[in-house]
Amino acid sequence: MEKNRIDNLEKDFKKYYAAHRDGKFSVAEKGYQEILKKKPDWGRVLNAIGNLFLDQNQPEKAKPVFEKAANLNPPDLPSCYNLGRLKQQENDPHGAIAVYKFMLDQQPDVGVVWNNLGVAYRDIGKQDDAIACFRTAVRFAPEMAEAWNNLGVAQDELNLTEKALDSYRKAIEIQPDYASPLINLGLFFQKSEQFREAEEHYNKVLKLQPDNKIAKFMRQSIRGDETPDAAPVEHVRSIFDQCAENFETILVEKLEYKTPELLFNLVHPYLTDKMTILDLGCGTGLGAKLYRPFAKSLIGVDVSAKMLEKAFDKKIYNQLEIFDILQDWAFPTKFDLIYSSDVFVYFGNLDTIIKSASSYLVSEGKIAFSVEELKDNTKGYHLFPSGRYAHSQKYIQKILRRHKLKTIKISQTDIRSQSGNPVKGLLIVSMKK
Repeated sequence: MEKNRIDNLEKDFKKYYAAHRDGKFSVAEKGYQEILKKKPDWGRVLNAIGNLFLDQNQPEKAKPVFEKAANLNPPDLPSCYNLGRLKQQENDPHGAIAVYKFMLDQQPDVGVVWNNLGVAYRDIGKQDDAIACFRTAVRFAPEMAEAWNNLGVAQDELNLTEKALDSYRKAIEIQPDYASPLINLGLFFQKSEQFREAEEHYNKVLKLQPDNKIAKFMRQSIRGDETPDAAPVEHVRSIFDQCAENFETILVEKLEYKTPELLFNLVHPYLTDKMTILDLGCGTGLGAKLYRPFAKSLIGVDVSAKMLEKAFDKKIYNQLEIFDILQDWAFPTKFDLIYSSDVFVYFGNLDTIIKSASSYLVSEGKIAFSVEELKDNTKGYHLFPSGRYAHSQKYIQKILRRHKLKTIKISQTDIRSQSGNPVKGLLIVSMKK
């Protein structure tokens, strides 16, 4: 009798799962719920309902269903996996780590879970734990190209050069049309000034994905035959999302980065009490504490959500917001000061940015910013193989004048180091006429 009941439930599940797969979501949900009335702790059905909600873009409804299935005795492991993935999508790496570790206690040989655990560890800056997880992932899932690529990224970050190269190449060997390791190899070669090899890999990406903006941009930075207006926002976001955990250590200690302090010193004579200030491309908030004593309101905006998380932890800003500088600005107020350190290097044509900034400055409001210096005044800006732009002083002055901004201070300085060599830059303070 019991066997017949179970057989019937299995048939019902298959029927409603087929409806689910065919996009008949209301039929499938009603059927799944009817099954749960008869067998409320059936993990497979709970997992199916959770996936049904995800397929309808309702993660808030899926999450408690996965949690219920994950807490069964024994837990439903596919639901555990989906719950971990959901927590990662919600930007809760600590929650995801707890779920994946619990899952691996039950079933320790699942490579894809080790891979996801490594990603979560990388997101919280635990590089050693991340690399250990990726190594375990490829041991249990040697044909998983994504795990090899992630291992390569982790090795690259720890300067394990040859091992990173081997991992990227292994990912490509497994999946020749996998763009991510091809781009990573391109970036690797470009960083080490092996430009021919870098360009070869970007060409391979563009053959697979002709519209890949990152590969196209980085190839342009090598060739120098055409100069786009700006780096793709996806590229800039990726750079800073990836390095957010170690950003300040890398910049301050390794690259001798002092631009925020130098820029503040330049603009300091023009600061007054109770200013409304915008930190444009705020990153982790380096330098924000210098401006805080002068601010009635300090707003920080950045394209990288992970950088904003670090800025939030400093508890300096009144408001933080994800923001693409080239989008239409829609702030509720104008500003007494807009400052921006090491941001304009990702933009060649500064006309749109300066126009927006000028329109959001009060009369006699100030904008202070840095650029890398292009000595050739016959050019406005140039994209270098570093993937960063340099601007000529003549171009900067022209753009500022065009948008009714008067330069009141300009300074030449070393703004950071690259490959052990100082990078020359300009610090500018201008006032709205």
